[in-house]
This record gives sequence, structure tokens and C-alpha cells, in this order.
Amino acid sequence: MPVFLSVFIGGGAGAVARWLICSKITSHWGTMLVNVIGAFLIGCAYGYFQKHFSDDITLKSFVMTGLLGGFTTFSTYLLNFETLLNTRQYTDAFLYLTGSIVIGLIALAAGIKISPV
Repeated sequence: MPVFLSVFIGGGAGAVARWLICSKITSHWGTMLVNVIGAFLIGCAYGYFQKHFSDDITLKSFVMTGLLGGFTTFSTYLLNFETLLNTRQYTDAFLYLTGSIVIGLIALAAGIKISPV
């Protein structure tokens, strides 16, 4: 399968997965949850691909660029933050901004750490 096709299919699947979560949690917290899960999963994938299948660019592109790229929502994250600021929800804006980054970094590190040997 060509790499561009694996990215295309993975991106569609990731976007649908994001939609499923965000349709159940319809506030900015759904986006934060998606970003944290995405950080964890990309950590797992990165750790795994560092140890296995490092030459399989099609699978790596499907998972990391396509699936997880379609799943995570950094641009929506920034828009949600701006909306919270504009509506003077400063506490939520601060918790959302810092929580997404801090918890996301922890999830990323955890994903790398627990990825299969």
C-alpha cells in the first residue's frame, strides 16, 4: 500500500475516533481528553516503532501521521482556549491550557515508558 494511502485511511479513522469521544463529551474537556489520549498513544507508538518495525514506513505513517494525527486536535485545543478567554472563564481556561500540556506530557512519557520491549 502506498504511504499516502495509509496516511489517508489512518487520518479518517483517527478523525472518526475523535468525533466519537467528542460527541459524548461535548465541551472543551472532550478535546482535552482526546489530546491526552493522543499524547499517550503517540508515546506508545513512538516507543514501539523505535524498537520494532522501524523500517516499515507504511505502518508507522498509518499509525503516527494518519491515525493519531487525525485523532488529536491541537488546533481545536487552541480555539477552545481562546473561546474560554473570550467568555471570561479564566479558571477553566487556565486549567484547560496547563492541564492539557502537563497531563499530556505525563501521558506521552508514560506511553514511551510502557511501550513493548
